[in-house]
Amino acid sequence: MNKPTLVAFLLDRSGSMNDCKAETITGFNAYIATLKERVLSEAMLDMVFTLTQFDSLGIDLIHNAVPLKSVKDLTPETFAPRSMTPLYDAIGKTVRATQDKAGTKYKVLFVTLTDGQENASHEFNLDSIRALIKEMEDKHAYTFAHIGVGADGWTATRSYTAGTRSASNVFMADKGDEKRTYARFAGQTVAHAKSAGNVICSAQNFWKGAQDEPDPTPGKINKTGKGKFTI
Repeated sequence: MNKPTLVAFLLDRSGSMNDCKAETITGFNAYIATLKERVLSEAMLDMVFTLTQFDSLGIDLIHNAVPLKSVKDLTPETFAPRSMTPLYDAIGKTVRATQDKAGTKYKVLFVTLTDGQENASHEFNLDSIRALIKEMEDKHAYTFAHIGVGADGWTATRSYTAGTRSASNVFMADKGDEKRTYARFAGQTVAHAKSAGNVICSAQNFWKGAQDEPDPTPGKINKTGKGKFTI
């Protein structure tokens, strides 16, 4: 029998996310609603959820391995973009915090959503984040999925996943049919939770139109509790 799954969702709250604030709220809420519907209808499927929002003013833990029924929808008040993008620090600190919480009890899916590239980290850099992702994949069987919003987000996710298995789990997102696409990702999350493996899907577009199609093989790997505190 599979371990219970911990989904750790790291959400970029930097100022540039204002450009896709409404779509992010709608998409995230569709993701959670679909997870609740799918997971709560299957008695044998055990999943908990962690949500962390980040910007250069804080890396804030909103939900910490709580049951899905306790996860609240985002609102314009609870998702308020501001400041800069310490992407590497947010990933590094949140991965380590997730490791402390998950231990060996949970199978971990770590999801990152960002629309921009690193511009404010102090503790981690590109090489150390790649090494950390690879360490968690190889030693702890973590699965990483990365949602890059727009061209900058796509470029950022491709850069720090190169050389890791998570380069196969990079998504491109732009404004569009966010309810359907995030609901589809929720279905992939459930399939991952039910599987014995640690690969969620192949790189693909989420909301992208036919123009400016991204490279489908990023990193050349594609073959294969309520409350808030600062981490």
